[in-house]
Amino acid sequence: MKTTCPILGRPTAVEATPYDRDGWRLVRCSETGLVFLANPPAYEELAETFAWERTTVAETAHRRSEEPVFSTFSRLWKRTRRRYQGSRNRIATLALKRVRPPTDRKHGGPPLRVVDIGCAGGDRMLDLCDRFARRGREVVPIGIEISTTLAAIAAPRFESKGGCVLACSALDGVARLEPRSIDLVVMSAFLEHEARPRDLLATLRDSLSKGACIVLKVPNFASWNRLIRGRRWCGFRYPDHVSYFTPATLARLASESGYRVLPNTWGDGMPLSDNMYATLTPDR
Repeated sequence: MKTTCPILGRPTAVEATPYDRDGWRLVRCSETGLVFLANPPAYEELAETFAWERTTVAETAHRRSEEPVFSTFSRLWKRTRRRYQGSRNRIATLALKRVRPPTDRKHGGPPLRVVDIGCAGGDRMLDLCDRFARRGREVVPIGIEISTTLAAIAAPRFESKGGCVLACSALDGVARLEPRSIDLVVMSAFLEHEARPRDLLATLRDSLSKGACIVLKVPNFASWNRLIRGRRWCGFRYPDHVSYFTPATLARLASESGYRVLPNTWGDGMPLSDNMYATLTPDR
């Protein structure tokens, strides 16, 4: 059996996995090792039928039905952690680390044009804007969001800061960006939703200014928790998670798309975490 591999962008031999559910088929590419959804929903369906805010409700109900005790414990643990640790934004921390200081330190330099792909309601971008503002950097926020409901929530928030939200698929949104106009791209829990990640990253390259980078977060399919939990791993979401990356397959995607992965910290891809972080820069 052959199916188009999201990393290579061409049909490859695939093998079945034990992770199918409700008619959604997860397969493994024999060339890259990537596990992905062989029958992903169309982009049009992600705008309404399988919009993130809808699938989240459905997935939460499914997990509570399958594992009521574990789900309750997990929910209470997350609530307690937020209470004592506050809201964490590791993407913002990495972004601040990677963006070079302005040459004009007195006036802060020109505004940074930052794109948030999969911006949801805009909370993450507004937090990022505030963090840059505390360092004297103004941000022009640009959001790309396929969910019509979430895009409508984010739009006035971005516009109040001189930015905008493109209510469309990531591929369509990136194609509308001006060449060499973007200083930073963030993708927090987005790339696993994109059925054509190679095309997206390749198209995005032309929009990046000199020294720009992409900071992203994705579920870590190589985590020990996934190996232990199997089909009940928290990273599985049907049908909106269409690609399940490991550090190796993410690096292969970057290479195939014309990027290289920059080192961040030792914990960015450690198997103890269900998530991993990476910074990509064009391999020009």
